Amino acid sequence: MHKFNTALFVRFLFFRFLLVVFAASPVAAQTGRAAAPLVFLDCAACDFAYIRREVPFVNWVRDREDAVVHILVTDQGTAAGGREYVLDFLGRKQHADRDGSLRYVAQQGASDDVERQGLAQILKIGLLPYLADSPILSRLQVSYEAGAGAVAPAATAAVDPWDSWVFRIDGSGWLQRESQLTEISLDGGLTADRITEDWRIRNYLDLDYDEDRFQSNGLDTQSRSHHWAQRSNVVRSVGPHWSVGISGEVWSDTYDNTRLGLRLAPAMEFSYWPYVLDRKKRLTVAYYVGSRSLDYRKRTIFGHKSETRFEERLQIDLELTQPWGSVRGSVEGSHYFHDVSRYRVES
Repeated sequence: MHKFNTALFVRFLFFRFLLVVFAASPVAAQTGRAAAPLVFLDCAACDFAYIRREVPFVNWVRDREDAVVHILVTDQGTAAGGREYVLDFLGRKQHADRDGSLRYVAQQGASDDVERQGLAQILKIGLLPYLADSPILSRLQVSYEAGAGAVAPAATAAVDPWDSWVFRIDGSGWLQRESQLTEISLDGGLTADRITEDWRIRNYLDLDYDEDRFQSNGLDTQSRSHHWAQRSNVVRSVGPHWSVGISGEVWSDTYDNTRLGLRLAPAMEFSYWPYVLDRKKRLTVAYYVGSRSLDYRKRTIFGHKSETRFEERLQIDLELTQPWGSVRGSVEGSHYFHDVSRYRVES
């Protein structure tokens, strides 16, 4: 039989008591990562693994419902060829009344590494308000790199040499050749947009060419089709919810039997949300009324070689970029005035 050691048992109880006390101590719990806010990053273009390493003073979560800070990142091209990121910091739960927004612009030609470094820096700055009540704040340092001999410049307005114009060129091609079949497909496009607070100018040129060659029973058969279209829209805002403008299009399409088409229509647009929120949520209703002239390649089933008709169109566009996800959709309906029983609806 072993003799019971009272002194050893007392020391054991004492150490157990200390462990319980320190485990339950709020100070001990807050000095580690447990005091860091739970953050959800909603960004399709971000390198999450890199950001997680560069911003270690928060707890990154994969479920937005667990987060007390939701960071929604959207991006768009700039007129100078760079990329502008907008970071919206959305507070939740105990931070529900603490929202903010920051911007980061990556210059033209910036590498992926430079862009992710810049995003990480802006993320650190934007997260500071959510650390105000945390002891982690005392471990952070703020630094400023002015550069050798740098002098703080006077506040001047930024000058954009492109005057807010953004250009983009797209192109693709496809070729398949067999002993009795040859297929060629070429596609191209050019956009020129200028989006400002007061004006929205959009131009798009679309080109498409397809050619098929067949050999069967000693006979050669060729099939060619093409499509080109130039669309332009000029819209002027006349208030936070209303805008007026004009829309025009010139096109030619083999499939539609159109040698040359011309459409010109003044328009009025209503935005359910103010235009300043266009980047996050947009619901617009646009009404167009104008003429549509068509010169056909072959005479139509109604006996027309060309015609000019007046039409009206109604277009509804919805685009949402929210913490819970993104939604995009549109519905358009139109008809000619001379016969309202004939109409077209597409989405």
